[in-house]
Amino acid sequence: MQPTEPELDPTKVLNQPSLRRSSGTIWLVMGALFLIASLFSFGVVMAGGSGASMPLAITGGAIAIVVYGAMVLVRLVVGAGVKRLRLLAACLLTMALVSLVGVWVCAYIEAAAATATLSGAR
Repeated sequence: MQPTEPELDPTKVLNQPSLRRSSGTIWLVMGALFLIASLFSFGVVMAGGSGASMPLAITGGAIAIVVYGAMVLVRLVVGAGVKRLRLLAACLLTMALVSLVGVWVCAYIEAAAATATLSGAR
């Protein structure tokens, strides 16, 4: 298979259509799905936990919402092209990192609180 442009290698990650020729809508759709999943995870931690990690869960959810807002803003403000697509990808990766680390730390805090409660220490 020959690349459409002579300098592009179609096997490289940066030469994917979603990072070169997309309108950016797929990034917003996937970002919205990831936002829903992360807010659900933070909600489960807040509802089912001891409350020790609630401030962190609220902060993590708020950051995820702000980053998704940044994705929408990038989609509307930045002109079509590779720059916009890479910014959208960076926002999605940032949201993923913040959400995954936040949920992990919340789970760790809740486990520590449960262990302290079971051992009788407070």
